Amino acid sequence: MSALVMPVGKQRDFILTKPARINLLTGSVRSTKTWAVNLKVLKDIVSLPDGNILFVGNTGTSLYRNVLSQIKDLVGKRNFEMHSGKKECEIFGRTVWIEGADNVSSYKKIEGESLLMAYIDEWTTIPESFTNMLLSRLSDPDARLYGTCNPETPRHYIYKNFIQRQDELNINVWKFTLDDNPHLPLQYKEDLCKEYPKGTVFYDRFILGNWVAAEGRVFGLFNKDNCRSPPKESYSPKELRIGADYGTHNACAWVALEKYILPGRVRPTWFVTREYYWDSVAEHAQKTDADYSKDMAKFCSSDWGYSNKVETVGVSGKRLYANTIEVDPSAASFILQLQRDGLHKARAADNSVLTGIRKIASMLSNGDLFIDKERCPVLVSEMETYAWDQSAADRGEDKPQKIDDHLIDALKYVVNSI
Repeated sequence: MSALVMPVGKQRDFILTKPARINLLTGSVRSTKTWAVNLKVLKDIVSLPDGNILFVGNTGTSLYRNVLSQIKDLVGKRNFEMHSGKKECEIFGRTVWIEGADNVSSYKKIEGESLLMAYIDEWTTIPESFTNMLLSRLSDPDARLYGTCNPETPRHYIYKNFIQRQDELNINVWKFTLDDNPHLPLQYKEDLCKEYPKGTVFYDRFILGNWVAAEGRVFGLFNKDNCRSPPKESYSPKELRIGADYGTHNACAWVALEKYILPGRVRPTWFVTREYYWDSVAEHAQKTDADYSKDMAKFCSSDWGYSNKVETVGVSGKRLYANTIEVDPSAASFILQLQRDGLHKARAADNSVLTGIRKIASMLSNGDLFIDKERCPVLVSEMETYAWDQSAADRGEDKPQKIDDHLIDALKYVVNSI
């Protein structure tokens, strides 16, 4: 059992306030939303009359990691028992049902149930159909729903159906910010603000706790200050990473990133030093996987050389070897061709779009990433025009436009590997 830290400020106010039928805690990351609800729920578990209790997460695994493991630490092993096969747990001897809701058909899992209390973790990841069914199941006297989430687009159903209708519904909405967590070290807060840089939708949502749409340019802060050539005359690169977006009817686009350790900086500095761009439609010439593999060997060896020895990593003399070649995960045949041709560092990349965008924005803002404008003109052009998809935003989704983004995709593959 972990030592209980006494709730203060907004945490205390939430715990002591009489709950409404719907109780939503939203706002910044690491702002004690989940911790406050956990304490409130434990209070209800020991004080509410008989009735069914349901905990919901996007998946059972995420629910355990985000919520149940913390509750177990709070109450101790003697007061917490997990029954994974039955999708139940016991807290202070009281049965709590556990359910995952990761698709639109998940609502069928709770049809016919009668509930006294429900708790939703990461509410914005839960389908609207499940939420609607859950509210209909909260039919016991004094039934209540607790939910936590980080902000998303204001077109999300949580914002439209609940936050914007606070005057109509029996609901309490609590907005938490980083300042509501007095136990966060100052250095951690500063690092978090660098990871979600100002001027991005991620800063507005995850630092300020605001529900804002992803609109306009994705990399609105990108400018000439982010364009710089590596200091090759004074320093040697320590690492080379390749990102490859694969296309047959679309362009095939690659980028090379070199890592430098520069004086006065704690973190390494990465430079995009060259690009490869082949548009088969514009060039009126189609290339095969074997053709692209030969081009990749040349691309990896340009300036530095490439070794097909799997164990060779980093600098050897004046040659720099590719540490990894991150390839479009849908291009299985191309990855196999590269490996057959001795480019054993080729592998399927992490294609997490929003994570890649956030990491690129953070690295640009913090001076961790620069682009050689002279050698990467197409990438610079894409960075200047890359925009959020307004039609997707109207549907409540965060998606960039799939227009002139091939080199940016390649860059995301590399950055996601760093």
